[in-house]
Amino acid sequence: MSKSLPLDLSSRHALITGASGAIGNAIASAFEAYGATCVRSDIDATARVLPCDVTDENAVAHLFERSSADTPLTDVIHAAGILSNLAPIAETTLETFRSVIEVNLTGTFVVAREAARRLQRGGVITLISSQAGLKGGAAWGAYSASKGGVHRLVDCMAEELGPTSVRINAVCPGGVKTPMLENASEQLSFTDNNPSAVMESYTSGNPLRRLAEPEDIADACVFLSSHLASYVHGTAQVVDGGELTR
Repeated sequence: MSKSLPLDLSSRHALITGASGAIGNAIASAFEAYGATCVRSDIDATARVLPCDVTDENAVAHLFERSSADTPLTDVIHAAGILSNLAPIAETTLETFRSVIEVNLTGTFVVAREAARRLQRGGVITLISSQAGLKGGAAWGAYSASKGGVHRLVDCMAEELGPTSVRINAVCPGGVKTPMLENASEQLSFTDNNPSAVMESYTSGNPLRRLAEPEDIADACVFLSSHLASYVHGTAQVVDGGELTR
């Protein structure tokens, strides 16, 4: 065995965006549980979470400055994102489409660009995408387009960052038990009887017959930042219980 165990992130200093959300919070907590130090940020700031609008390049630059003031960053996990006004393309307003692209794709570009400028050899960038970035579906047009763009950023940056030994990957959750999924179920209830029926369809349509917990997504991020993933680069790590196999 060439890799030492147990899993230890005590040498890592991570920045997590979207840390006020269920998935972002779980990621930060998991990193800390494995010994990493973390800086949490979100547009919804708290006593533990620094404020940052990821679509504002000056705010993102300032966040990176604060995050690395005492210790250089080794990891950036970008979990900030929105899900807004699910509807068929024919009923989607330009305003809605632009707002989703602005946060989910432009915001990802701004954060990933800053990370690429600052991370040194051995650094890791993990972008939280979605299985919707790999396969579209009715009413998911704006969201799916935004996440598909994230994957093409990963493709390009994997080529650019490889020679510097900075790794980048995307994590693609399926249905996760979060307020965001509950909101989606309410919006999609026009396609079914009610939100509960939509949620049940997510569960019954999954080979594992359950939704993911935020911690399931966090575990994938821990793996990608660990020595176990030292040769994992430029990938879309699907964490969906097998849903895309159907």
